[in-house]
Amino acid sequence: MQVPFSGSRGTVHWPAMHFNFSLKTTLLCGALAIGMIRASVWQWDRHIQKQELIATLQATLRRDVVPLPELVASKPTWEQETWRRVQVSGTYDFEHEVIVHRNRGANDQAGFHVITPLKIDSSEHCVLVDRGFIPLGRHEREYRKRYNTTPHVDIFGLLKTSSEPNFLAGLLGPKDPQVTAGAPWADLWKRVNITAMQKQVPYPVLPIYLEVMENPDDPLLASKIVKEGSAGRNDVLALTGQKQVENFGLNSPDLAYPLPHFDTTPPPDIHLGYVYEWAFMALLTIGIGIIAQLKRGGLAPARPTP
Repeated sequence: MQVPFSGSRGTVHWPAMHFNFSLKTTLLCGALAIGMIRASVWQWDRHIQKQELIATLQATLRRDVVPLPELVASKPTWEQETWRRVQVSGTYDFEHEVIVHRNRGANDQAGFHVITPLKIDSSEHCVLVDRGFIPLGRHEREYRKRYNTTPHVDIFGLLKTSSEPNFLAGLLGPKDPQVTAGAPWADLWKRVNITAMQKQVPYPVLPIYLEVMENPDDPLLASKIVKEGSAGRNDVLALTGQKQVENFGLNSPDLAYPLPHFDTTPPPDIHLGYVYEWAFMALLTIGIGIIAQLKRGGLAPARPTP
């Protein structure tokens, strides 16, 4: 079908658009769209999981504080004890301490969390303890020694499970050190990966770790754990963001570091934005694929106007 167009020199017949199928374009756009749809579904699943997590968090925080040795003796399923408030006394092993990078710490500044093994009193067990946040400029191993002033402690902690990398984080995110026999000590980590950290600790540690709490009875505890912040996208994608330029450590008074600080998780609704974003990008990709395969035929010669 041709669409006529009349001009001063005659009538030009513009050919109509027709679909020129391209297997390469169809496969490429189809694969991209399917990947985006899968990402959208993944974020929807994260939204549902986060709702369930908050419900579990609220219920767990209502349970009484329990001594950690008593909890260990009950041989629990540790995943079901996540967020449990526990009390424990013991002695820190500063020699086998490591740090974990955090793009968002105290006052939303970049820094590190200090992870130190704790030998539990009157027990054969040891547990890793997240003692809190330490800023950039104060994280080097030799510098940290000035903060190791109280080896024996009696603390309250929030029980957390090991942070094993998921598929996306393992594929796109930063990697933890590869600990092997005879390898140098790995001081800097990207997550509290107990399985990997255990390889360089000379004694067994529990398959969980604790985040030090200043006040286990804080009524706002849940809101301090589930909140949206400046690192929202990296949290949602389970990746580690870049360090901020501002150095909180060098511009702050010499506080009693590490500062107790919870790892936070973004609220469920933030995942909905990514559900719609990935879905829109999938539709846009399909549309581009269709448009790319629309072609016009050649122009028909002009016929003189009578």
